[in-house]
Amino acid sequence: MLVEFSRLSRLIVLFFLLVFMLNEYRCLRKQMVHDILTNNFTKGDIMATQKDVAKLANVSFITVSRVINNNGNVKEETRKRVEAAIKELNYYPNRMAQGLNQDHTNTLGIITSIPDDISAEANSYYRRLITGIEHRCLEQGYDVLLSTLRDSGAGLDVLKPYYERKAAGLILLGAHPSPQQKELIQQEKIPFIIVGDQSGDRVLSFIDTDNFQGMYTAVKYLIDQGHCDIAYIKVDRWTRNAQDRFRGFLTAMDGAGLTVNDKLIGLGDFSRKESGQILKDLWAHEKRPTAVVCTTDLMAFGVYEAARELGIRVPEDLSVIGFDGHEIGNYLSPPLATLVQPLEEMGYRAAEILIEAIDEKKMEPQQIIYPVNFEAKGSISKRSCC
Repeated sequence: MLVEFSRLSRLIVLFFLLVFMLNEYRCLRKQMVHDILTNNFTKGDIMATQKDVAKLANVSFITVSRVINNNGNVKEETRKRVEAAIKELNYYPNRMAQGLNQDHTNTLGIITSIPDDISAEANSYYRRLITGIEHRCLEQGYDVLLSTLRDSGAGLDVLKPYYERKAAGLILLGAHPSPQQKELIQQEKIPFIIVGDQSGDRVLSFIDTDNFQGMYTAVKYLIDQGHCDIAYIKVDRWTRNAQDRFRGFLTAMDGAGLTVNDKLIGLGDFSRKESGQILKDLWAHEKRPTAVVCTTDLMAFGVYEAARELGIRVPEDLSVIGFDGHEIGNYLSPPLATLVQPLEEMGYRAAEILIEAIDEKKMEPQQIIYPVNFEAKGSISKRSCC
């Protein structure tokens, strides 16, 4: 009996304590609002709410919401008053809470297609694309969600950020969705754009570069410099841009009447280590190449490292060409010849197209192909083997 009474007493005390705390909170909130209206408020004392903004600006809650979300008819004078109140109170809209009330948040999801052991931030290609995307998003008041998804072998779940993280639109870098995903994108009218790859049937928007023409130009330049024993290091992932680059190589060789030596074709991944090992294997052949063309700049960096280990001089013994325009290539000795892609501009344009589609609630497929610029630099020498 005494035990039950003791428990009851504790519950009663706890109840009154909660009532007291709630009353104190209400008083504190009331005092805060009073301080706001009498200019005695210190920023950062208590997180302001949308209702506080409405009260300070002397407008309705709905008007504040319209200003924050940039929709509805709001007089310019009223808008400025609300914006001044937001600034004075240091108010930050809760984007996640807005997403719960709306279909999606003001966020663009970015999905990369790189392996687990490579960071998007550390890779110049992806970093420059993301820089362009962020630039446009900042101008339009959008946030960026960089997905940590990786290709596990079963393919990328490219729609996960849209459904689970409520991103308003998706940008897929360096890959394309599966047929099933593509069908769902069309059915659900999901704002979606591919950058650095293409949708073969052109039903989705994409931005890419002229990979075929770029590689053709670079290889033809090598041939014009007297090279005929040209090696090519391709990647084991057959995206459209990788195929087009290899096709450009083959077309340039064929146009010059040169036979492609299968022993001078290496198959690797995107890593420096793998491409370096390929050069070592190529150099062990009786017929050594006079030039190596790499699918990416990162692979060319691996060729430089292996050449140094083997005592191969670039470009005296071996000419090297990369692709992408990685800024580090300028600091190599000699500077790397490469094909420069306007990656920041591509990212900016992708975000621009996507945000326009989200705002207008209509996604018309757009296909944009940028030219690439070949920069010969110091890693190419003249030869007379042809």
